[in-house]
Amino acid sequence: MQWSSDRTGFPVLELPDLRLAVHLLPVVKQQFERFLAEPGPFGDTWYEELLALSPRIPLAEPEPDPFEALFLGGIQPTEIPPFAKWLGQGFDLPTADTWRSVDRALAAQPVSDADAAALRSDAKLSPAARHVLGWLIDHRKPQTGSELLLMRGGLLEWVKAGPTVFGAFGVPRPEFQALIVNPQRDPPVRPIDATKRYRYFGFRLVRSM
Repeated sequence: MQWSSDRTGFPVLELPDLRLAVHLLPVVKQQFERFLAEPGPFGDTWYEELLALSPRIPLAEPEPDPFEALFLGGIQPTEIPPFAKWLGQGFDLPTADTWRSVDRALAAQPVSDADAAALRSDAKLSPAARHVLGWLIDHRKPQTGSELLLMRGGLLEWVKAGPTVFGAFGVPRPEFQALIVNPQRDPPVRPIDATKRYRYFGFRLVRSM
């Protein structure tokens, strides 16, 4: 596995065969807070609305339950572009086909002990990133790339299904959310109410290589 880090110090997995780089994890609250700390379109009231839906979990918590609250849930797809622009390097929300391609490529890729050890100790990553990765590796014990990236066992993730149409893919744990959108079989599902916030909807970004 090859990875770099984004502006926040969180890992970006490089997939040369797909000519893509993809966030290794759904965007984490601490990661998004780096963006919120600078002048931008969102204020404290906006963020408090998200936290009321998905409360912040301290990284020092030994066994966060549900651990999905580590990630930024409740965001709407039209609110994601400012963060993507702030990150730079051409980051964007994946299309449905791109998400499928990444999931398909990683489903058959094993996670070696060496990769896991290197990720959790990589000095180029932020302490928050290493902490989250270490917890997930220890407690979730991912066997494949798609499990490591929580494309299976994480949140539902926003994807672009058209210029102004969005859907979601993912296979959450049933203890967290029973709604499953099979990325290799089902079409993207547009939320019934596009203005509603869903605690089990998060996102990750991709960029071309």
